[in-house]
Amino acid sequence: MSQIRHFVLTPEGGIREFTADQAALIAAGSDRLPEFAGRDLRYLQLTLQDNRNSGELKIQTAGARIHFDAEGRMTEAGPPTDAEPITHFEHDAVVQWVLKDVPAAAPTFH
Repeated sequence: MSQIRHFVLTPEGGIREFTADQAALIAAGSDRLPEFAGRDLRYLQLTLQDNRNSGELKIQTAGARIHFDAEGRMTEAGPPTDAEPITHFEHDAVVQWVLKDVPAAAPTFH
């Protein structure tokens, strides 16, 4: 099973998740987010691959800086800046948020 999750990180410390459909509309400029008008924000995409047959779980992340115009449409994306990086704390918080839905296996004792 594979899933892709989409998050926006705000300078105020907020983390907001968007569905794949919402993220696609935002990226295409078809959906407006007036609360982000005129702002540069950080975006974190997390891909989770859960191979239950082998018991292996893989997580891959990618980050970007995104800009919204005065009407709240995303107009550009690029790498995160050195001035506003995606912090280890934010990265780990998003990973932990996604992992909360993964069933935990009981430990194996030998």
